[in-house]
Amino acid sequence: MALKGREAWVEKLSKKEMPVLAGIVQELNELTGDDDAEVNQLADVILKDANLTSQILRIANSVQFNPSSFPINTISRAIILVGFSGVKAICISVMVIDSLLGKQPRERLLQQMAQSFHAAMQARHLMRQANHEVQEEVFIAALLFHLGEMSFWSSTGNSVQELDSLLKESQMTDKQATESVLGCSFKSISKSLAEIWCLGETLEQALYPPQSPSPKIIAVCLGEQLSRAAAKGWDSPEALEVITKISKFTGISVADTKKNVIDTADEAVSVAITYGAAKICHLIPSRDNKDKQNDLGKIQIKPLKADPQLQLNILRELSNALTEKLDINTIFQMVLEGMHRGIGLERVMLGFVAQESVTAKYILGQGTDEWRKKFKFPVGKMEDNIFTKAIRMKEPVWYKKENMGSNKYLYSKDNRNIRSSLAEPNYVAKYL
Repeated sequence: MALKGREAWVEKLSKKEMPVLAGIVQELNELTGDDDAEVNQLADVILKDANLTSQILRIANSVQFNPSSFPINTISRAIILVGFSGVKAICISVMVIDSLLGKQPRERLLQQMAQSFHAAMQARHLMRQANHEVQEEVFIAALLFHLGEMSFWSSTGNSVQELDSLLKESQMTDKQATESVLGCSFKSISKSLAEIWCLGETLEQALYPPQSPSPKIIAVCLGEQLSRAAAKGWDSPEALEVITKISKFTGISVADTKKNVIDTADEAVSVAITYGAAKICHLIPSRDNKDKQNDLGKIQIKPLKADPQLQLNILRELSNALTEKLDINTIFQMVLEGMHRGIGLERVMLGFVAQESVTAKYILGQGTDEWRKKFKFPVGKMEDNIFTKAIRMKEPVWYKKENMGSNKYLYSKDNRNIRSSLAEPNYVAKYL
């Protein structure tokens, strides 16, 4: 039986077609950036995925975010320079793109995503006088404006083929055809997904603008309108109409506005490549994007192992951070990431000793989600465990299952409980 109605389609797209994306977006939205611990948690979410880590660093080092071209080597540093909300927005963008384009994308999906990227860059450019956080808000809102439609064209089922055929053969409008097959509009699905995934008020209001919309909402809507009109040609009546609206919004002449929006379309190609969406570049109405597409190299996912060059880069970054007098929490986060990615330690924890207990402060690595709650061990004078021994020896102690020997009494039940929650306990035990 074919699905009908907004709720049914939201359920299918969110929980059956893209459950991993939904889970990560929810995890990201639970981080508010109110304190240093949550900055560390954002880094932890990113570092769980080697591909996401590579892409975030690549984007953070692009001209768009790092005009100084001074290399950023750690996610911790990227969060400081780009900003918590900025990195979170990049994460959501990258995850949506990867989720939708990861399969064999249909042509309709590629076309819509190209328009969405184009719209996002135009909207951001229209808010270039605003602060960075506002620019990221409008970028995300415009990029995900057609989230429902993009999700549908990346999904499976007979309805996809049915709607595709109807759009090609029927005299119905796109909206009529969509509602006849789905029982609702794409816009209503986008609105529900935006609410469920907490993608922001800017996106929700842009989908159904209030009577007196804010400049942010106007920018998103103008960016979206221009992306559709430009697909018909920069000299088309549709494009000229939207360019005239943008001219009134910005107070810039129509001629200069036209030059600006075409320049922004060129920039959208570079940004799409940076975000790993090279497949859509030929569909963005830029002057020439072939050379830029050819410059794209695939991001290589490296297994977690020692990387001497990365160690050196992170040490340099730490040195610069000290010169800039960054706060101690940021320094700790960068050190932890250096151990995790540079040395290749699968799981790393920095614990603080206070009130005769050692507790987890900063944590990175797979399978450590519960450590912040459970990692608390006594280190008082009367205690005898692996932590008190390390503190008394004042040097590193490496415990492995096979060489515990007579020291087994130091390895308490609570230690074992932490270890047993991991997928490879024998391997992880080396780092306890």
